[in-house]
Amino acid sequence: MESPRVVLLLFVLTVGLMFDPLGLLRMTLLCSLLHELGHMAVYWICTKKMPLLHWSLGGIALRRCAGLSKIHELLVLVAGPAVNIGMAAALYLLARQRPSYGIYFLACISLCIGCYNILPLPLLDGGRIWQVLAPAQRALQVVRVQRVLMVCFCAACLVLPQLLRLPRTARLAAAAASAYLAVQEWCGEGQ
Repeated sequence: MESPRVVLLLFVLTVGLMFDPLGLLRMTLLCSLLHELGHMAVYWICTKKMPLLHWSLGGIALRRCAGLSKIHELLVLVAGPAVNIGMAAALYLLARQRPSYGIYFLACISLCIGCYNILPLPLLDGGRIWQVLAPAQRALQVVRVQRVLMVCFCAACLVLPQLLRLPRTARLAAAAASAYLAVQEWCGEGQ
């Protein structure tokens, strides 16, 4: 458990939390935790066992769902984004009753995490969903297409915000999204 990746992850989180005056990192961590708990709950419902967790530079995630039927694996994969999107909808309704910037920010972050995770890229839930739904004889083609899509996504995240002259924070967020995927792929975290 004390691998360099875990130590680096905890160091980055500690530094990030020290310099998080608006609480955006805390909100993101909460939404990410609930996302993973959604996966874990459905996995437990399907198997009556707790899943194995994998620590990486990107955080904590479930290991591949080996041994599950396709329908159960799809349910587990959909659960995380569904929790985020459902949470965003509930928070939006709450914010309409009791307006609060904090509630709106939390709803937006949860919605972004849910939508980001359903992109059909190899390291995200949407990519795994696509792989599970693909016929076995097309599996290699699906992975190749996903890698091309990932390169296009990363390039678009770096170029489009510049061309559209988006604010610096939006450019940084887009760069962070593509950097996360690139680092995870480079470290072999999607294996």
